[in-house]
Amino acid sequence: MSTVLAAVVVSVSACGTHEAKTLIDTPESAVAGYSVPENVDYNIRWSAESGIDLLSRPAVAVRAYMESYYLAIHGHALSAGYPGFADATSQQRDRVDFDHSNDPELEQLVGTQFEHLLVMNPTEDGWVATVCSGNYTVMAEKDGRFFNLTGPSPQAETVRMVAPEQAQSAASERIVAEGAERAPSADVFAGWTISEHEPAARDQNAYAECDSRMPDARDVRPQKANLPHDTPYPTLAPYPGWPRYDEN
Repeated sequence: MSTVLAAVVVSVSACGTHEAKTLIDTPESAVAGYSVPENVDYNIRWSAESGIDLLSRPAVAVRAYMESYYLAIHGHALSAGYPGFADATSQQRDRVDFDHSNDPELEQLVGTQFEHLLVMNPTEDGWVATVCSGNYTVMAEKDGRFFNLTGPSPQAETVRMVAPEQAQSAASERIVAEGAERAPSADVFAGWTISEHEPAARDQNAYAECDSRMPDARDVRPQKANLPHDTPYPTLAPYPGWPRYDEN
């Protein structure tokens, strides 16, 4: 395949209200010097099911975790995740050993990764989420050509989170967690922790649901991993992105 996929993008804001939003952090809590790994030039665009607000505290924790997880995978380092990622996952069951990758070299990555928040349900101590990850539009640059990381099927993933006691009752509160930045400069986990991440969800129905939530029709996606392209999938603007917390 020598031509790039056509980018069909629908920006989804699952909450159409104009509620007041709470600052998640103060300028003093911004972490100086954090940036995404130099080899990661793709952006992440989120969508969500109707009724799921991407700016609610549980959803922000899911966004921060999933984005950090893939940054740490691709950056070969726990520190490649967002500020607070290491602490938020310190008690996680079977956390990936990001610092000891089986891949010998970092890949230069471009394109756009699509994430869809499919399910969010409260638990006794937090929330459990089902997330769809479309990585077929993330491409590795090699010798002037571009190779898609995966085939056409998005991954269905399950994330279990534990909420701080004071946050569980304020789960519907909207917070400042959108903007033009690719990554947050502050700890947006804000005390939320990850207890478990299943990269392959046990609910088999979730895979078909995830497939239908991707912005590109299945027949125009790469039909298998590692196909060569002359041009990469476009690197679209992050959505909802992150604000400049040092300016709040």
